[in-house]
Amino acid sequence: MTYRIGLIGCGGRQNAHVEAFESVEQCEIVAVVDLNQKICQEFAEKNGIPQAYTSISEMIESAEVDIVTVVTRPKWMFQPVMTAIETGVKGILMEKPFGVNIEDAETMRDRAKATGTTLLVNHQYRFFDLAQQMRDILQSGELGQVEYFRSISAIKLHGQGTHMIDFVRFLHDEKPFSWALGNFSGRETFDAKQIGPDYNTGILVFEDGVPLYVEAGRGSSQSPYPGNGLNLYADAVCTKGRIWFGLSHGLRIWCPDGRYQEVEGSWPAIGKPAQIRLTKSLIDTIENSTDNRCHAQKAYATQEALCALLESSLTNQKITFPLDMPPELMARVRERLNV
Repeated sequence: MTYRIGLIGCGGRQNAHVEAFESVEQCEIVAVVDLNQKICQEFAEKNGIPQAYTSISEMIESAEVDIVTVVTRPKWMFQPVMTAIETGVKGILMEKPFGVNIEDAETMRDRAKATGTTLLVNHQYRFFDLAQQMRDILQSGELGQVEYFRSISAIKLHGQGTHMIDFVRFLHDEKPFSWALGNFSGRETFDAKQIGPDYNTGILVFEDGVPLYVEAGRGSSQSPYPGNGLNLYADAVCTKGRIWFGLSHGLRIWCPDGRYQEVEGSWPAIGKPAQIRLTKSLIDTIENSTDNRCHAQKAYATQEALCALLESSLTNQKITFPLDMPPELMARVRERLNV
């Protein structure tokens, strides 16, 4: 079967999806939609896409689309995803994060499940070769037991921060979180490409007691290694050693016998094959109902973590999981910061 692909949104990140779907033999990109007709038409012409639309439901129905990508700013993500679900597509690959407020993520997840729609969130870091290597090393026990994780993102919590928290969740075998304590500051970039405060910090504790220390946004700790064009990294400190991943550096491993190893790999080179693997996994899940690393249910757990850190800062309280909190979290954060 050839799957007919429709693209929602013409932002820069959509180019990676175009490249990935063009690399998968079973897929054909047939249409693109954007509210800006001029930009949409230009994107279609540049990429050889035969049809351009300004209505999502019209695109899906008229072009007989099977799968859509959703590439918009987080605060506009919910409605396109819901429209695609209700219009009857087989699969959706939406950009991270999984919405903004937890009730939106819950609605998208539950409605997709009810309609049989495969909904994935583009946490493509899970498909990095380096991520699998790091996970295998940690789970082998050769470095001992994990004492703590750390995730750092120079881009906001609802930007790359979601990638780094989700990355650690993948490393730690999807173990659920028990509680969170967080703080935030800064309103200068609140409504930029990624919504939210300029800076977040906090702690997320897994149910097995292992903590994850988090920083995201302006002022986050810089990687200690030179040439760090993208300040995104994750660290696992263990009882017998340590392993570190940096998006601009690959892996660094401190072994129990005193050996030190480096495994090369950096963005964007590691990104393309990961995106293709994710795209192929989407087809596999649609056809065979296989478990997927980026399934909405897994992304929901990461979204809970983001929201818990923000809610903790608002209430000055430790937040426990599963979440039980008032709706419209980001609106309440906005009010606190007087944006």
